[in-house]
Amino acid sequence: MLRTRLCEQLGIDLPIFGAGTGAIATTRLAAAITNAGGFGMIGVGADPTSRVLERIRELRGLTRGPVGVNVILEVHPPEAIEAILAEGVDVLATGFGEAGPWVERAHAVGALLFHRCETPAEARAAVTAGADVVVAQGSDSGGHTGIVPTFALVPQVVDAAGGIPVLAAGGIADGRGLVAVLALGAAGALIGTRFVASAESAAHELYKRGIVAATATDSLETDIFEIGWPGRPERALRNSTTAAWEREAEPRVRPSARPVEMIARRGDFEIPRFSVDTPFEGDEGDVEAMAMYAGAAAGLVHEVLPAAEIVRRVAAEAEAVLAALAKLRS
Repeated sequence: MLRTRLCEQLGIDLPIFGAGTGAIATTRLAAAITNAGGFGMIGVGADPTSRVLERIRELRGLTRGPVGVNVILEVHPPEAIEAILAEGVDVLATGFGEAGPWVERAHAVGALLFHRCETPAEARAAVTAGADVVVAQGSDSGGHTGIVPTFALVPQVVDAAGGIPVLAAGGIADGRGLVAVLALGAAGALIGTRFVASAESAAHELYKRGIVAATATDSLETDIFEIGWPGRPERALRNSTTAAWEREAEPRVRPSARPVEMIARRGDFEIPRFSVDTPFEGDEGDVEAMAMYAGAAAGLVHEVLPAAEIVRRVAAEAEAVLAALAKLRS
């Protein structure tokens, strides 16, 4: 009942897609989502190209389903993306840049290109460039977020896409959200925050607990986590860093113009306050003060679960919602 045209195209059973949230989206997480009937992706994050290729091979060994990788065009060098395509993937998900230069390259190796868009105009440009799927990312999403609320953005992008499948991203954490975006014309939901709080994600335990404990107002849109990638607003959980920033009087000094303050460590790598880095398992120090990206749907997440169970519950909730809606007609 829930299978959409995009499911048919990818050979999957459910229109439930896991976001490629950098290295937080481990191969175990992506495989668990795919093996449960959805489609999980890995993200490149800050991994060197050799490690990304290893992760693609690991993922291929964990699932018989399609393999997808998410890249950030502003951040990841062209040679790294070329290597990913040469390794062989079923989906290349791009964003924060122009889709055009990568469409033909992806198609040449048999990959579909998903492109992230924040406005209907961006969606039209992606479709004109030849993108196979448009991801409508709203301002409800965690991480480097959109600018229009998801449930206003999706139908406008669906109209702009002119029949090209659209994935809705931002503010979706359960079956109710999935049914809602399907009703708006989307071909599926791209879910991030709910899967960050999964057993298989590489998020630090404190980060997962923060999502579980979050209320509706604990997801904050800000622009202070800029060291490493300036100029991009993000949505993250309130923490000691955001609280200190809010207490400061104007005019504030931008974080990237302040003396560097190291607050955490990942192996030999030191992490400064206001960094774009988010807490990984194994990080040490004041990890609570790091950017804990989470969308507005964090208030719907009440426990850490295995990814396969999350997929099962989202699908079951969606079926129950559809059944309840059907009763309204009678």
